[in-house]
This record gives sequence, C-alpha cells and structure tokens, in this order.
Amino acid sequence: MTVPKSPAVMAPTALTRAVAVALALGAAAPGLSGGSLFVAALAVLGAWWAGPVVAARPVRQSAALRPMLVRHRNTVFAAGCVLLAAVQTPPLWLAGCVTALLLGYLLLVDAFAAGPAGVRQWRARAVPAAAYGASALVLAAACLPLDGLPWGRAVAALAVVGSAAVAGLALWTRAGDA
Repeated sequence: MTVPKSPAVMAPTALTRAVAVALALGAAAPGLSGGSLFVAALAVLGAWWAGPVVAARPVRQSAALRPMLVRHRNTVFAAGCVLLAAVQTPPLWLAGCVTALLLGYLLLVDAFAAGPAGVRQWRARAVPAAAYGASALVLAAACLPLDGLPWGRAVAALAVVGSAAVAGLALWTRAGDA
C-alpha cells in the first residue's frame, strides 16, 4: 500500500513542474518563430520528467550517462531550454518571458534543493538581484543587432563573462555569510 505524500511535500514538485512546463512551452514557441507542435510536445514531456527538484547528496554513484542524466536532469533541462530557444528567433517579448521563466525555475530549484538555506537566499537580496542583473545583461546582449559586425562575438562573450562574474560574486558573498 502506498502512503500518499503530504501537500507540503507535493507543493515544491507541483510548483517546479508548472514553471518547467511554462518554460518548455516558451522555449519551444509552438506557432511562433517556426516552432512546431511536435517539438513543443517533446519539450513538455521533458519538463514533466525533469521539472521536480533533485535534492540528493553531491556524490557520483555512477559514471554511466543514464544515471548522471537522471541525477543532473534539472541542469540538463535548463540547458536544453536555452538551446531550444537559441535555435529559433523569438520575438523580444517571448525572449524576455523565457529569460524570466528560466531564472524563476533555476531559483526555485536551487532554493528547494538546498532546504532552509536555499529559502534564506531569497530573503538575502544579493543572490536574486545578481541573478536578475546577470539575466538582464545576457538578454540585452542577445537582443543587440550585431549581425555582420566584427566585434559582435566579443560583445556576446563579454556579456557571458560579466554574468558569470556577477553570479560568482553573489555565490561568494553567500558562502561568506554561512
């Protein structure tokens, strides 16, 4: 006989799955910018599987691809959504929505996986502010019309390095507070 989970245990799963499905639909963009319904259906199935938080100890149990994929499915899902959105040319409003949903998903997964320490990071404004700033920087760089310019890749690389530096400073500050 299976014991049903309490609503408090199911809430993070339902919430992260809902955000993951919305992110997958936004990244697949069915009907917009060439997105197909088949790709959107695959993205939603992937979101349903990978959406719940994986909160396990950071110990590698196997070096095989399948167990590592299952263990790191939240990261693989987020990277897959970024790649899916990147191969299309979404309108600016949709790129902003996908960016906000990706950031929300990553913050939720991080907070729920870390437990009380992860929830405390939402109260300390440095980590969410750094995440929003880094996302805005990358989104702004992605929307710049740099096609054909010789320094376009340098601007994109600078945006990625800048966002990584901002995220690293926020995490370094968080580690110093603990």
